[in-house]
Amino acid sequence: MAIRSISWYTSSPRANRTIPKWPLPPCPLISTKPSRIDIRNEVKEIRVCLNKSCRKLGSRETLELMSDLAPPEISVKSCSCLGRCGSGPNLVLLPAEEFVSHCDTPAKIADLLAIRCGAGDAAINLEALALRKRAQLELEKGNYSGAEELLTQAINIEPRGGLQSIYKSRSAARYSKGNYSGALEDAQMATKISPKCPQAYILQGDAYFGKEAYGAAENAYYTALEIDRSLRRSKPFKARIAELQEKLANVELD
Repeated sequence: MAIRSISWYTSSPRANRTIPKWPLPPCPLISTKPSRIDIRNEVKEIRVCLNKSCRKLGSRETLELMSDLAPPEISVKSCSCLGRCGSGPNLVLLPAEEFVSHCDTPAKIADLLAIRCGAGDAAINLEALALRKRAQLELEKGNYSGAEELLTQAINIEPRGGLQSIYKSRSAARYSKGNYSGALEDAQMATKISPKCPQAYILQGDAYFGKEAYGAAENAYYTALEIDRSLRRSKPFKARIAELQEKLANVELD
């Protein structure tokens, strides 16, 4: 297939905002002449090369950041070599068939998504992602209230990219605090934003389980399974189902 090639980005006017620090700080944007072709409405999928050459240049991090920052309607997947080895990380926008090279910093990724995929303000999306990463560190420390506060800040600045992931993270934080109603509310918001996200339905199931609404939990878990059949091989997911079945059996006995 014919693939157009670009390796430029146009910066947002808000790109110089102060971004909270996290383990992978954003790099300066590159500003050049914009394209004459507006294809943002055509982009439905992004594929990131994970071949050896691109991996050495950080394509795994690019894939993770693309997944974190992309609007919910944009599918982000890995792929094999796209050619032009050495100019990576390389990716392609589909169905526009547009090849992008040197996509190697959070700022470039956020700017590309804003320009080509309608992801909104790149600086706001990066700021929200930084807050979510900080919240993730607080979750790992067991500081669930601190994590919830950071995630609420991220939601309040109204990012366009990655919003469903922020709601998922806050759902997990609220669940860990025992706030099952709040966790359910956030999980439902995540599924509203991204209806094909299995993790959001798993979070719904967890919240229902915490509320002892076992029938609703079962429906949520099996919805996740319908979306992602690979969950059948997931040990944590199978453990959830086993625990749920035990609870359902006890309810029937009562």
